[in-house]
Amino acid sequence: MKVERQQALMRRSVATALLACSLSIPAWAAEVTIKRDDYGTPHVYADETYGLFYGYGYAIGQDRLFQMEMARRSTQGRVAEVLGADYLDFDKATRRNYNPVSIMQQLAALNADDRAILEGYAAGLNAWIDTVRDQPEVLLPKQFLDNGFQPQHWSGFDVAMIFIGSMGNRFGDYNTELDNQKLLDGMIKQHGEDKGWAIFNQINPVSDPKAPTTLPKSQPESVPPPGNPTASLSSPPTPARPAAERPQVLAVTGSGTDTPATPPRPGEGFSNMVIVGKAKAADANAILLNGPQFGWYVPAYTYSIGLHGAGFDLVGNSAFGYPAVMFGYNRNISWGSTWGAADVVDIYQETLNPDNPHEYRFMGEYLPMQKRTETIAVKGGESVSLDVWQTVHGLVVEMDEDKGVAYSKKRTWAGREIETLLGWTRSTQAENYEQWRTQAARSAMNINWYYADKEGNIGYALTGAYPQRLPQHDNRLPASGEGDREWQGIQPFSDNPQVYNPETGYIANWNNRPGPTINNPDEYWYSWSQADRVEVLTRLLEAKERFTAEEIRQLMADAALMDPNARYFIPYIEQATADLAADDPLRQAAQTLSEWDYFSRDQDNDGHYDGAATAIFQTWLPLMLEASLKDDLGDYFKWFASAGYPTPESPPGSGVNVQIGTKAVYEALLGKQSGIAQDYNFFNDKDPLPIIRDTLQAALATLEKRFGADPASWRLPIARLKFRNTNFLNIPQSGEDEIMQSRIAMNRGTENNQTVFTPEGVTGFEVVPPGQSGFIGPDGKPSIHYNNQLGLYDDFQYKRTWLDARDVDAHAKSSITLKYSVK
Repeated sequence: MKVERQQALMRRSVATALLACSLSIPAWAAEVTIKRDDYGTPHVYADETYGLFYGYGYAIGQDRLFQMEMARRSTQGRVAEVLGADYLDFDKATRRNYNPVSIMQQLAALNADDRAILEGYAAGLNAWIDTVRDQPEVLLPKQFLDNGFQPQHWSGFDVAMIFIGSMGNRFGDYNTELDNQKLLDGMIKQHGEDKGWAIFNQINPVSDPKAPTTLPKSQPESVPPPGNPTASLSSPPTPARPAAERPQVLAVTGSGTDTPATPPRPGEGFSNMVIVGKAKAADANAILLNGPQFGWYVPAYTYSIGLHGAGFDLVGNSAFGYPAVMFGYNRNISWGSTWGAADVVDIYQETLNPDNPHEYRFMGEYLPMQKRTETIAVKGGESVSLDVWQTVHGLVVEMDEDKGVAYSKKRTWAGREIETLLGWTRSTQAENYEQWRTQAARSAMNINWYYADKEGNIGYALTGAYPQRLPQHDNRLPASGEGDREWQGIQPFSDNPQVYNPETGYIANWNNRPGPTINNPDEYWYSWSQADRVEVLTRLLEAKERFTAEEIRQLMADAALMDPNARYFIPYIEQATADLAADDPLRQAAQTLSEWDYFSRDQDNDGHYDGAATAIFQTWLPLMLEASLKDDLGDYFKWFASAGYPTPESPPGSGVNVQIGTKAVYEALLGKQSGIAQDYNFFNDKDPLPIIRDTLQAALATLEKRFGADPASWRLPIARLKFRNTNFLNIPQSGEDEIMQSRIAMNRGTENNQTVFTPEGVTGFEVVPPGQSGFIGPDGKPSIHYNNQLGLYDDFQYKRTWLDARDVDAHAKSSITLKYSVK
């Protein structure tokens, strides 16, 4: 009876949600005007919320219809329907990763004005699709013809899922607890319990209290409440967890073989930010410069827009044209964001009932899993049925009936996806810090938010809902799902790291540790360390007392070409070679590195990095990682072998970071000065300086064999940024013939945007390559705004953005007025 009642309630809730989402908004007839500037950025003017976002949807349909169509299908698991059976596994994985019933229920609970944002946006897209259907020979994007299908109408659910499926189910969902368990078990198998744990704690540490933080360490920070031990740890524990108590983990990768496969790793760029306030700005009250690193794509990952009316008056851009403008400004404030990396997802191991594999043990009794059945359409084939299971913890991600275990995923933000989207959307209407902070508190996802205003105030907050875990719950590993590792609550937003007008006068972030109470996420490929690329920014900021807006732009341009690793290791190379003769090749190589400014440029545009230092260091560091870690990590070394440098054959995914293997070796060199207990010696209890000399010798031999004996000829070919024709989930969003490259690889944002507040007002700049529009007509002719920002991007130049109506009119190249109504 309990199961039947539960299923009946679920059916009723779904029906209610669907009905509510289809309720009409009161009818009216009105107008919306769209003006486009000389770079094609649309500025939408309307009196009502519905009309304003109707214009937004219409404009993005004109520019990005195929990209939006594929983003919708990617985030909902509907790609095989138009691209065929090759994408069936992708669709299955996607549908297992979200709960449409929950999204519908959240939409049903919205008030009319909030719902108008999503429904208006969808209606505007649909209006443009109807126009395309009337004139397909002129307006249908070529990519639809190439792939043999037509655009379909949108709903408010579709609009919301673009945000949820990318910001939530992708960027808010990183989790490697199952892989971590495999790594730990592999280390214990190779080295025994104590040494295995020691290696695991050093290669995937809980925390490094010496890691640089966005919150100044001298700045007061709220102390987490009692009962949240995970958030308050200041140094990593050395768990003495017997093997019998560790969860049994499925061979998710590697199929249980002796040689583990390398799990897929997302790009590791994730964005940077620099803000200077009144005390540090030379020609302004406040300057904000953001570089969100999503990767590089055709069309551009972000979409530029101006929204004017219905309580909105702003300009900026946002990933996939979210209704929430993520990077922008209004007349009073500016805002931006970077990935916060804090842990919001846990994996629970469910114990299955031997007599019924779809029941799991929780609080002493077996409970039935919830099930929904999905039907996946497949182009050129028969539809496929898929059962999606869920426990009290969340969606089931793996199940092994023979072993009697399943794994489910618990997310702090589940059920708060729409609230997060609307908090972001409404934050763009804020006029001051408190209004902005109120909206920041609505975001349940692990994102760093940033603030600057016309008075010169600056601020920061780590948004997101963070669990209060039990002391025995190691967030790096799967937890028991039987009820003995349940969260004790959610940490209040007031305890998240946040600061207003820091004493430094600036805020800098490159996805570094938010504050002293935040521990590392569980991802094996990502942790915070004393070695952190944010020091590229902070050292540049500390080098001068004040900065102009132009100097902040130059600072970001400099950071984009500086090696993030070199400053940490070159002193050790100098020490290792100090006793050698002056004419010894190793000593001369060390001298070359000592004189290096850490820049990897190509100033003569010959396709090679200038000077030998780049070649020497980029060749040496992977050899040092191998000499230090390979014998200790065994088959798992491949997970940590990369130094992260892009090459012509392997362009950067989204940016260059200090890799986790690099961090482990640096912390090992620090020894007792490390913030991470060095209980295992990666140098086999030997002096590391001879290892540094030996690997430097090997690097020089490699370079001599490749380029010849003269070090002046040791110049590596440059890497370039590749603007891919797939989206963030590797699903085609344009043609392969549309792929393009930058002049040189830059460790910078997918786009860059700057806001400058002066006593006279606000000025904005941005560059969103390759261009505003992704439209290619049926005849193969692209829009004039298809790639006209790529040259700006290559040259570290920016275009102006316009907020004031007089400026928009002065630079308007087109204007249309649409009539709309809601029935």
